[in-house]
Amino acid sequence: MTMIVNTPFIYDRNCIRIYEEITNNAITIDGIDYFVDSISPGYKNSKGANSYVFALYQAQNYIDDGSSVPDRVIKISNKRDNNNSVSEGNKRFYREIEALIECKKRHIHNVVTIASFGQLSCKVKKEGGKGPTYLFPFYTMDYASGDLKNYLENNDIPFGNRIDLCLQIANGLKELKDIGYYHRDIKPDNILMFDDTWKIGDLGLIAFRDKDNIYDKKNDFIGPKGWLSPEAMNKYLQSDNNKYKFDCNIDHQSDVFQLGKVFWYILQGNAPIGNIRRSDFFDGHDDIYSVLKYMLNHSKKKRPISIDYVINELSRIMQKYKFVC
Repeated sequence: MTMIVNTPFIYDRNCIRIYEEITNNAITIDGIDYFVDSISPGYKNSKGANSYVFALYQAQNYIDDGSSVPDRVIKISNKRDNNNSVSEGNKRFYREIEALIECKKRHIHNVVTIASFGQLSCKVKKEGGKGPTYLFPFYTMDYASGDLKNYLENNDIPFGNRIDLCLQIANGLKELKDIGYYHRDIKPDNILMFDDTWKIGDLGLIAFRDKDNIYDKKNDFIGPKGWLSPEAMNKYLQSDNNKYKFDCNIDHQSDVFQLGKVFWYILQGNAPIGNIRRSDFFDGHDDIYSVLKYMLNHSKKKRPISIDYVINELSRIMQKYKFVC
């Protein structure tokens, strides 16, 4: 049976709105009372392309927004469910929940851990009367202390630590691959830190290897802008005839390509564009460049078949140069 969480939130002009005063945003999940607030002052609406993300503070421990740290975050779909069924627009959101539950069952270490899930009820704002109640699917997880982009911008990180960071993220991708999942949305904003451990988050575009990608449509833009694989762009530009048989299948090797871009960013601070050359990579370790170049080949036939190769090579490089983390 689906857990229904009643909220004081208002649904107004296609947007879930919370109150400025945090104590007015009280909800109860799994018997624990929380206050809901914006994830940060700069994101009052906390709304993304397909969901909202808010901070959860345990009510009994809350002091004020200046000294209290969120206990968890809540991700809420910005599409409502039908009265007695899942709406078409929420099928990907429920697939994300399904994948997170499976990761939790299997004790996947470098992927975020789901805590609770269900539906939130919100009253619809209506002039001169009481509006209907809408239901929105949600899930909660632990609060991350930061994301990859913020961490790299605000810390002076030794090269060995950067390689170790790449290894942790690669292990997360391997864990997903080993249980048959393709992430398809790998970017710095989706790499989160929890107690000095890096984890992959935001499984909103995840696909299952053994199931048809029934939610993908022709010309869908699947993936993060600036970090797309060539086949993701092929899919976006796909025509009816596709007479040249361009690869439009976004799979594990697409994840490897995206991860290669993220690794380049971790190691150098910019993103590789187009056909890269040795002179584009400023670090002097040729074997590190070779791994990145292999991951970033435009043709899947010239990329690693599996992330396992990347993990083995990075581990070898760590040992060869005796990088200290």
